[in-house]
Amino acid sequence: MSMQSPRLTNGVASSQTIYQSTTDARHDVGTRGQMEDGRVFYYARNSSTALAPGKPVQSMEVDTDYQNINPSAAAAIGATSVAVTLGGANTIVANEYNGGYLVVNDAAGEGYTYRILGNAAVAAGTALTLTLDDEIIVALTTSSEVCVQKNLFADLVIAAAGHVHHMAGIPQMTVPIGTTAAPVYFWVQTWGVTGGWDYASTAVGAPLQSGATEGQLEVNDGAAQLVGTQLVVGVATEYRTKTLSVMP
Repeated sequence: MSMQSPRLTNGVASSQTIYQSTTDARHDVGTRGQMEDGRVFYYARNSSTALAPGKPVQSMEVDTDYQNINPSAAAAIGATSVAVTLGGANTIVANEYNGGYLVVNDAAGEGYTYRILGNAAVAAGTALTLTLDDEIIVALTTSSEVCVQKNLFADLVIAAAGHVHHMAGIPQMTVPIGTTAAPVYFWVQTWGVTGGWDYASTAVGAPLQSGATEGQLEVNDGAAQLVGTQLVVGVATEYRTKTLSVMP
């Protein structure tokens, strides 16, 4: 087994290295792997654009079509599914939300978070039934308000300019284009030493955020997500060494 194959939480080495992509899922999206040197990776799937080594990637952007929406039907205590109708022209493929989360943000049941196990394929404007990992604790009504969140490592894209998103990590390889219907799977690094594309000259020890330019890293402004620390002096448009601290 290659020394570049992450070991999973049960100590078993993955059959897929950090330099390989595949169209057949070897693990569940969001599975954690760790190298012997402490670097941490999560199993991910890409979206509709190719990804590049050393360029940060982001999770699904917050979209009003998925936030603060009402269940399509009430869900009783003990229920293991919730139906919602997402806004916009969003056609959903089977299990697109596998490993994601349903957060009840207001009204009956507020404050609870439920992990999503899967979903059926539906056309835009059609009620989407989300199968949950746990039973509903407090009954939901059609006046409850919920947020539907994909897995943080599902359908990644290069981190957009302006750092108004959640950075998911940095790939260690070129990841080819995929789609939600035909995804490509890979390991994305979230913790430890890595190269990363610098936006500007950056001092050693500087805290980092995703950059003002797509796919770059820059000094954290105290308002955006803190994603790591500069290990050596950064040079604009070069890939200099950092430590990531996105997710341990």
